[in-house]
Amino acid sequence: MSNTWDDVWASDSDVETERSPDLVKLRENHSKRGYLDGIVSSKEEKLQEGFNDGFPTGAKLGKQVGIIMGILLGLRTRFGDEDEDLSKAYIDAQKELRINKVLSKSIFDPNFDLQEKHPLITKWTDIANTYCEKYHVPSIQ
Repeated sequence: MSNTWDDVWASDSDVETERSPDLVKLRENHSKRGYLDGIVSSKEEKLQEGFNDGFPTGAKLGKQVGIIMGILLGLRTRFGDEDEDLSKAYIDAQKELRINKVLSKSIFDPNFDLQEKHPLITKWTDIANTYCEKYHVPSIQ
């Protein structure tokens, strides 16, 4: 005669145990949660890695745009009433040096590195320097 307590852990291979619907649901939930945690963790690591790699380039470009815009705004504030071309250049720079254009994928290689000088930064540095020379103020280095 078999005693029910002989195998309290239900490890006997010949005895098929019935699974409780609650246990099945619990196992599914833990499995899904583990999968989602793995995906989220991986995405967070890659996102942080991408941020760490791209931040120095983005910060450098942002600083250059800020210098260009600051110089053009200063010159426009001082000389814009008498120089329509300067006022127009400032408005054009605002449009062309928007973040989505400065950080456009087309400007970077597949590793998101700049291969050469940034074309928009170079263009607007030259334009700003032209106005700096015209009005005898220090140019962008």
